[in-house]
Amino acid sequence: MRKYSIIFMSLMLTLAMLVLGGCGNQVVATVNGENITSQELDNEVAAAKNNLAQQGYNLEGEQAKEIEEMLRQEVLNQLIDSRLIMAEVNRLGLMPTDKEVQEAIEGIKRQGSEAEFKKYLVANGLNEPKLEDFIKKQLAYNKLGEKISSEVPQPTDTEIKDYFAKNGAQYNEPEQRQVSHILIGVGDYSSGKNRTDMDAKVLALQIVNKVAAGADFGKLAKQYSDDMGSKDNGGQYPPFSKGSGFVEEFENTAFALKDGQYTVEPVKTTFGYHIIRLDKVVPAKTHTLDEVKGQIIASLREEKVMQKEYEYIQELRNKAKVVNNLSKDSDNPVKENQSTKE
Repeated sequence: MRKYSIIFMSLMLTLAMLVLGGCGNQVVATVNGENITSQELDNEVAAAKNNLAQQGYNLEGEQAKEIEEMLRQEVLNQLIDSRLIMAEVNRLGLMPTDKEVQEAIEGIKRQGSEAEFKKYLVANGLNEPKLEDFIKKQLAYNKLGEKISSEVPQPTDTEIKDYFAKNGAQYNEPEQRQVSHILIGVGDYSSGKNRTDMDAKVLALQIVNKVAAGADFGKLAKQYSDDMGSKDNGGQYPPFSKGSGFVEEFENTAFALKDGQYTVEPVKTTFGYHIIRLDKVVPAKTHTLDEVKGQIIASLREEKVMQKEYEYIQELRNKAKVVNNLSKDSDNPVKENQSTKE
């Protein structure tokens, strides 16, 4: 599936945002005469807040009221867009069939057991009818997205060359190092041994002596290393470049060693003491246009599709009669007890 873009915003916030069609008696917006109620908006905002909280966002404190107001405006705009898009899907005859919806749901069920599927629905406050509603809308959005995408031309040779001239450097690969290491951890990093700094250093020096005597580095890593992520692979990491996230002492040593050389003096970090061996130097590589042409075409096309989708939704908005009663620019504020019926 393509990466999410503007036209899919209202359905991509979270699968949990499915409690639609509330029974509230206030109208917060109308789209071509179709009402969006305060109950529907409240449900969507609550689901959005829950989703954000699960991602670690703090929605409390002094700015909580301001954040919620911004969220309500954003969610309402998404609901408006959703109405416009679904109306367009109907106009174009792109609404998915019941068979397509059921096939998609069956595909979801096949990803786990029936019990796991039901547990997932409960955890997200869903039932199968609500899931069907979401899937139907998602498939409809995808079909409209595919139609829009099909109308976007492929990048021209000139566009590709211009893009490479401006951005070609981003495709170059910096020099990389592949190393193996043995970590003799200290304290919490010593695999439950609660090893002291002195004990760790003494053991690390003993292992260095074993390496110097010709012992197999990989076997020593499997026997002694406290790095659970690499010990079973003989202590070896995949190749990495500078700035890849390793602690400074480790990275600096890796890029200072010569091919095949190991650290006679164990390297101390916050984790403990490392014996590091340089296994391979992967030279930097500068790619030609032909080598990255496919990636450039994909990038340019994605930009064009997203721009086309943005223009498409803007055109739908311009043609529609939309009243947003929560907008500060609106001349139609929410009226108390306003009927949801025309």
